[in-house]
Amino acid sequence: MTARSRWAGIHGPLRSELPLLVIELSLVVVLLHANAPEVWFWFLVLLTLLLWRSWAWMVRRRQRLAALAPVGAAPGEGSPVPPADSAL
Repeated sequence: MTARSRWAGIHGPLRSELPLLVIELSLVVVLLHANAPEVWFWFLVLLTLLLWRSWAWMVRRRQRLAALAPVGAAPGEGSPVPPADSAL
């Protein structure tokens, strides 16, 4: 089995997220092996990375839902984006 055929089975978001998952797992390993002063630094690095990835996922999800919304629908009908005047 070649390297290309191993990666051929991985589709969609998992393929783009795989490098970040490897980085996150390596940060967890570093965090578990860190000395007391380093623990907080590596914990903050991991937390920052996870928060950034979750924020990026939410933005992509909103964009995907907005793209799937019917073209002629009113803003309140099935659209994930609230109407502009709802904040008033």
